[in-house]
Amino acid sequence: MSARLRATLDAVPDGPAEARGVAAGAREARAVLAARAGDGLDPASVNAPFTVPPAAPGVWQPTPPAYAPAAQYGNRLARPFLLAGAAQFRLPAPPALDSARYRADLREVRAYGAVGSAVRTPEQTGIATFWLGSSLTLYTEPLRVALARSPKPAADRAALVALFHVALVDTQIATSDSKYAHGRWRPVTAIRTGSVDPDPAWTPLHTTPAHPDYPSGHGTYAGAAEGVLSALAGPRTAPFTLTSPTAPGVTRTYTTWSRLSRENVDARVYSGIHTRTADEAGVTLGKRVAAHTLRHSERLFGTL
Repeated sequence: MSARLRATLDAVPDGPAEARGVAAGAREARAVLAARAGDGLDPASVNAPFTVPPAAPGVWQPTPPAYAPAAQYGNRLARPFLLAGAAQFRLPAPPALDSARYRADLREVRAYGAVGSAVRTPEQTGIATFWLGSSLTLYTEPLRVALARSPKPAADRAALVALFHVALVDTQIATSDSKYAHGRWRPVTAIRTGSVDPDPAWTPLHTTPAHPDYPSGHGTYAGAAEGVLSALAGPRTAPFTLTSPTAPGVTRTYTTWSRLSRENVDARVYSGIHTRTADEAGVTLGKRVAAHTLRHSERLFGTL
């Protein structure tokens, strides 16, 4: 028995009820693991090899400084929980390279996302650093807040915890599908090698992850989490604080789940690793997956 489980059980009165609860939990865990065996979400499958296409304008290429192989390519082949398939909510193509929207996106990230940006404020740098780590991990505390404040019965809250994680896993699969279907290059590649005033020395504030720009995974997780948290506790809540392992000593305060999404959008631009369109498209995709998850929740609980 793990120390964490033992500590949890220490707070529960000993007796038959506790024993039945532990047995029921173990039984359900075994059922879930059996149902998900071979689902393609193991690390080796998730990071299946990806053949990088020849370099061309707009086409994703490995990014500095490590020029690492593409990550999470295999997610698009994994078995979702409730989606009909990875491509169910595939996003439309990103803006054309010669469009006004894309030019504006690139100007913004070039100015605000550079490591030595002269226009990014300390607050904006702080937002980028706060949300630099795993967005999924950072949503653990908001989920706990929503659970503690939800008026729903315990069984409904437990169901929504399950749906929260199901929505985020399905979102991860859908994200990979759109990323590799469109294969859009990252801002650092566009700025260093693009045809419009290239700057070979341009460097983002934070290191670019090894997968395509569109859509932003942070954005998709934020959108999915916002959808389920709103269903759990409503769109607004009393102020709560959040900390981040990538910003030690910093505490940020929130009263809406949507503000978490907005900060995720801004953060990836200020980090210099995503265009705003990729971030906003990610939030949209995540919200669509969350809504689908909530609409079809009976399918999940009917199979376990």
